Amino acid sequence: MIYKRAVRLVTLALCLAALSSTAQKVKELGADAPPVTVMEWIKGQPVKIHSGTNFYALVFCNLTQASDTAITNLSALQKKYRDKGFILAAISYEPPAQLRDFVRVQGGSIDFTVAADDMPARTQRSYQIAFGQARLPLAYVINQDGKVVWFGHPLSDGLGWVVDQLASGRFNLEQTKKDVVRREQVQEYVTFARQKDPRTAQAGQILLGVWTNDAPALCDFAFQVASSPYIENRDSALVNAALDRAAQISTTNATDIAVDRAILLFQTGQEAAGLDLAKKALPNAHSEADKAQLNTCIHAMEVRLAAERSIQLSHATSPAGATNAAPAKP
Repeated sequence: MIYKRAVRLVTLALCLAALSSTAQKVKELGADAPPVTVMEWIKGQPVKIHSGTNFYALVFCNLTQASDTAITNLSALQKKYRDKGFILAAISYEPPAQLRDFVRVQGGSIDFTVAADDMPARTQRSYQIAFGQARLPLAYVINQDGKVVWFGHPLSDGLGWVVDQLASGRFNLEQTKKDVVRREQVQEYVTFARQKDPRTAQAGQILLGVWTNDAPALCDFAFQVASSPYIENRDSALVNAALDRAAQISTTNATDIAVDRAILLFQTGQEAAGLDLAKKALPNAHSEADKAQLNTCIHAMEVRLAAERSIQLSHATSPAGATNAAPAKP
């Protein structure tokens, strides 16, 4: 009972810790990794961060709530790079007994280290306070020198790419710092837009100015504004301004620009126009990667349109739908 109460207080503790630490200096990527202190190692060997040949990904999450896709992807990543010295550890603040049961039921599908964090989420808090983060799940990558060199969502922010770069010796810390800052800035704008925050428009114009000479950043920003879910009022003028500027300063991103414009049309109620634009851009794609990107976009649009038509047809042919479509005369 005491442990369950402590678990319920974890989120509050993290929020309070973040508030109380606002005066502290947040560490930059490249700083020493905080120590790993857990209550129990559930699966795999204990992880102790130190300089050497190994490098690590610490994934802080509520493991028993993780999807099968997440577990499969993390296991595949561990398996692929294990021989390169890579160690992936999922650290959860759930009770050890609950984690042991979960790991037993999952069996061989979990091919990475699992630990129950020390109370109250001690290791998770130390990393999140140190690097100014509060969201979960979140992964931190630590290089062979024991330095934290990346953080982000374990599935959607490029964890696999970072691990591959470290394993192959091609990792560039300075570029990664820029990429992470850019990602956080875009996420802040998206959060503002979802909440209809009055600061949204100003934040968008500031980012346009910051990235005025960075075509990839402008394209990525446009894509996020056009495609991120739960944005009720997308700023079409902002997206088009970003793409127009990207086209001015680079000629190598034509496919990205076409895809972003097509998605914007599709997401703002002009589905047919968006699909048509994507199809028209396909013959002009120069590389196989560009063709694959466009085909993926086209396929996703066609699937969504087919689903919407199916729903409309279902409503039209149902008794309720028929009554709504053609009310009987009195």
